[in-house]
Amino acid sequence: MDLKADVSTAVVTELSPKTDYSLTVYAIYPSLIGDSATITVKTTPLPQVSNFRVIEEGLFSLRLGWTPPLGKLNGFKIFIPRSNRPGLTYEQLLPGDTSSHVIDSLEEDKKYTISIYAVYPQGPSEPVSLVGKTLKLVPVQQFLVQNATTDTVQARWASIRGATGYRLTWASPDGHIENVNLGDNFNFYMIQGLHTGSEYTVTINPIFGDIEGPITTVKVKTLESSAVQTLKVSAVSTSAAVVSWNSVPGATGYRLAWGPTPEFVGRDRPRQLALNGSTTEYQLKNVAHDTEYVLTLYVLFGSVVGPGISATFRTSPLGYVSNFKVTSYTSTSIDVEWSPIVGATEYRLSWNTDDGKPQSHYLDRSVLFHRIKDLNPQSTYTITIRAVYGNAEGPDISLSQLTAAVSDSERIQAVREVKVVDIGVNSFTLSWRKTSGASGYKISWIPFLGGEEKSHVVSAAATTFTIRNLRESSAYKIQVSSVAGSREGSAVLVTARTLDLPKVDGFAALNTTDSSTVLNWTRVAGVSGYLLSWRHISVLETKTEKLGPGFNSYKIGDLLYGRTYIFTIRPVYGEVEGPISTVYQRILGQDDPVITVQPVQATVAPHSPHITTASRTASIINTTVAQSTTKTTRHPVVVAPTKSVTTKKPPGQPRVTEAKVAAATSPRLTTLSTETTTQPRPGSLKIQT
Repeated sequence: MDLKADVSTAVVTELSPKTDYSLTVYAIYPSLIGDSATITVKTTPLPQVSNFRVIEEGLFSLRLGWTPPLGKLNGFKIFIPRSNRPGLTYEQLLPGDTSSHVIDSLEEDKKYTISIYAVYPQGPSEPVSLVGKTLKLVPVQQFLVQNATTDTVQARWASIRGATGYRLTWASPDGHIENVNLGDNFNFYMIQGLHTGSEYTVTINPIFGDIEGPITTVKVKTLESSAVQTLKVSAVSTSAAVVSWNSVPGATGYRLAWGPTPEFVGRDRPRQLALNGSTTEYQLKNVAHDTEYVLTLYVLFGSVVGPGISATFRTSPLGYVSNFKVTSYTSTSIDVEWSPIVGATEYRLSWNTDDGKPQSHYLDRSVLFHRIKDLNPQSTYTITIRAVYGNAEGPDISLSQLTAAVSDSERIQAVREVKVVDIGVNSFTLSWRKTSGASGYKISWIPFLGGEEKSHVVSAAATTFTIRNLRESSAYKIQVSSVAGSREGSAVLVTARTLDLPKVDGFAALNTTDSSTVLNWTRVAGVSGYLLSWRHISVLETKTEKLGPGFNSYKIGDLLYGRTYIFTIRPVYGEVEGPISTVYQRILGQDDPVITVQPVQATVAPHSPHITTASRTASIINTTVAQSTTKTTRHPVVVAPTKSVTTKKPPGQPRVTEAKVAAATSPRLTTLSTETTTQPRPGSLKIQT
């Protein structure tokens, strides 16, 4: 080709790809041709197809995909294996805008080598090949039929790659057959409407388009019954009850729910818990006293909830008769007395011998003494007293007394001024006055709610005794009687309760932000850890964190702004949990408006819960309440502010979490001087002189 004198580059076109060429340039002058310069160069190959892959395998097909190369294309040629003539292939031309293709009519479970190349106006590119394999027709694996109830079973299986669906079939003993076709995304199905106590044959097979795979079979039997038949409540006390029921075959668990009946709403909150399938008894604890409860037990079969059964019970009222004792006795009478109890409307006094019929007498609440007459000489009587609260009766207190013989003119004096002078976590210390003529004293004790009775005899010189190795937070009945030789005088009964385990002191919520608070407390000596719980005041779900003994603070996040939360902590001593301490905290941030409350002098009763008003927000009140099992109700005296105070988050001011940034540094931009060399298109060369 001829070029002008001022031209220093030229493009040579219509060359063949991947071909060596010799190019020569001559300088032409007006009267002659100058020297020549020659170079040898090779054109580049045509771009190949990239990312050639198998997208989806089928039993008799393979779906292929690829990324087309840049440039003008006439189309693609793909080599497709012939399934009926091994070793031979045929090719198929596809349009240039195609990026996927399905090869069908292949054989099951067979490998195929497939090649593709792009077709340009200049000719075809180099081929790209891969090996694909069709799927094998296999049965369903891990087929389980379980969690049978009286009329349902649950079928589960592992999904099969390439399956377009599943056919599930079940047959009853009488030959009735039902089936259902399920999509490829199913791996679980509940079969319903079955007969009670019947054995069923359940089969499943995968479906691949129009082809059905092998069948997998299992047998299962429905239950005769899926409900609890017997639900009992026993050992009901002021704060606990034992619930028991019969075991249900096939049950994976139980769900027990309980709460006050409508008449007693507000006394306690509804609660529920899940129990494992081997459990047939559970003790309800920390229920409210003198409250009627309804409880319901549901049977669980996996995720299926079976029928429920309900029962009701009522807890005993708080309070029991104290200082119940025999003051004197004869051969035909026994005199008893006791101390008054707050809230009692009357007293029920009962007595009987081991083989006699019990007799009862109701006494007005103002009566604190009674003489039981017409008794048999030299007979042991069990005397019981309990306080009556309206229609309910409190727990009983009992003692035994032997009436004197008819010829017995001398009476053993009862021990006087029996007192509990010291109470510990695991001990009581008693004191009494010496009794004339006594050769010793017998001290016996038994847990208030029943258990093993223990006793100890001390000398006549003793006026104190310490009972040790008692359980913490437990009430005991203690009897002290004088002993004269082989004879024993009437016992004086006192009751006492051991102290609670040490509680956590100084429990408070500090450094509260929009969504978090820091809980602080004073460490308790000898603990093995702490159990920290919190929940929104109107939500039953509780979150719990177990902490080590070295903790004395903990930060809780993800809290809701403006909401009040209940935070509780209790010390843990090995397997035993100590008393609970509680704080209520409303979640408001540091930057909320400060509201001035007019000070009003108020008198707070002794031992009232300590109330602290935080200065940073007038609407946050940290109330620390240490709960124990002592049955004493205290009412704090709180004076309200003289003006109504409304606290709300300032509008239009987004909450900002404080973060310090040293400096705003602009991103560094680096300018690179890059020399770009343009590659010649296939079939062309650029010449620079």
